[in-house]
Amino acid sequence: MTLIPKTKPGDYSAALPAEFSAAEIGDYLSVYCANPLFRSARFEELEIDDDPYRRPVRPEDLSFLRFDRPFGRADSSQLSALIGHRMLLNIYDTAKPMFAAKMTPERWAEYRLFYGERNRVLGDLVRPLLEDHVFGFVREAVAEQTADRPEPGVADLRGLLADLAERRGRAAEEVLGLVAGAGAADEAAKMTAVQLLAGTINAPLRVSPRMVPTADGAGDAGRAAMTGARPETHPIDDILGTVMDACGFGIQPHRYYQYYLPSTMAAMNYLNATARDPGRVFEFLGAMCVRTLDSLALIGGHGARLAELAGPADTPDTARVAAAPARTDPDAETAAAVEEITRTVLEPLSHRFGPQALAAFDRGAREYALLLDIDHDDLTVQLRWIDSAEAYRAKAERLQAAIDEHHIPVTLDTFVESSEECSTTHVHDDDRLLVIESGEMEFWNCFSGTHKFRAGDKLFIPKHRLHGSVVLSGECVYHQPVINADLDQRYG
Repeated sequence: MTLIPKTKPGDYSAALPAEFSAAEIGDYLSVYCANPLFRSARFEELEIDDDPYRRPVRPEDLSFLRFDRPFGRADSSQLSALIGHRMLLNIYDTAKPMFAAKMTPERWAEYRLFYGERNRVLGDLVRPLLEDHVFGFVREAVAEQTADRPEPGVADLRGLLADLAERRGRAAEEVLGLVAGAGAADEAAKMTAVQLLAGTINAPLRVSPRMVPTADGAGDAGRAAMTGARPETHPIDDILGTVMDACGFGIQPHRYYQYYLPSTMAAMNYLNATARDPGRVFEFLGAMCVRTLDSLALIGGHGARLAELAGPADTPDTARVAAAPARTDPDAETAAAVEEITRTVLEPLSHRFGPQALAAFDRGAREYALLLDIDHDDLTVQLRWIDSAEAYRAKAERLQAAIDEHHIPVTLDTFVESSEECSTTHVHDDDRLLVIESGEMEFWNCFSGTHKFRAGDKLFIPKHRLHGSVVLSGECVYHQPVINADLDQRYG
């Protein structure tokens, strides 16, 4: 097997050679994931304590997944998206120096595995293939959206950002409403906060004028942010700090890696991909401007309330939560942010680089906004599932009773697992039941919230919903009947 596709002497194209077969793609990905840092998680690794290099990818699933074709929006949280984004995040992070608080001999060995030439070369080899798989539908959707439109000017982009700010504001209100109305609001708040914290690891919350390229080649703050340089701070960072304190979250990079939703990593990886590529600097700026408006809406607008919901009223952080700045006039603040972006980013881009830069900015803003829409849908569906455990237990009972009573044939997976055998968080690409035949299992579908299942217990697991489990007894036997749409409609 060669690592570089063959081309004829003298041939050159700006596009990557399209000579990888599906089998070769699978081979390259398997070799990349053979790095022991990416093996599936053990029980004690539900949180990755002080180890920024340990990244459970769940590589055993590569044997039946395909990454050689893009998927559609409806499948943007499928298993290949989750695992593809995990691999991409790991690949991008090799360009950013990260260190454990205690660099023990074991951590130094992992450091060499993570940043070593083998891991970086293999990662760069499979990266374009993964990017096409997880972002292909985004590029196509935005290209279709803008196909018949003239090149945008500054006023057009200012209008676009204003519209997107309004959309992000509505989305933020819906998320807060779901968290506040949840039966376990603290668990919902913490699961939401995990997603917010993940995004801050690879990009600042707000765009900075320092990110705009200048005549002398400066304006590399965006790339610096991705490689570990300290970004500019803003009051909104303090609000997010309040949320993290209320949750009791540490600042160790990727401690909560197993709880990142596929859509959370998609937004992270889009910024990673555009920041590391000098040919996409204007797309990065467009995305960062939308990120600014999203941060203002959710963290700036509702961060203090999230902090209240995440922790009990008598925590040591109560005073900090109470002191968190409130938005006195959200509409005015949003309008001011759009005007600031217009003055410090859009107008300099137009003056210095002209229509092509503005068109690329427009593309980046729209692509990232689409990813945020998908992230919103993914998070809200996950929060609703988290808050509906009893309803989904009852649904499972109805479906299993119908299968038994009517002798309905279903595809069935059966597992026999031993004590402390752990299932790295994952999703299924179809609706399933979880039916415990014997033994005990701990099951989770959010950070900090778990369910204990014993023989006879059942749960309906919707497709594309993140979850994991660990066996508590000496052995656990459980089944996963696949529920098709017709069966669900008739008996669910």
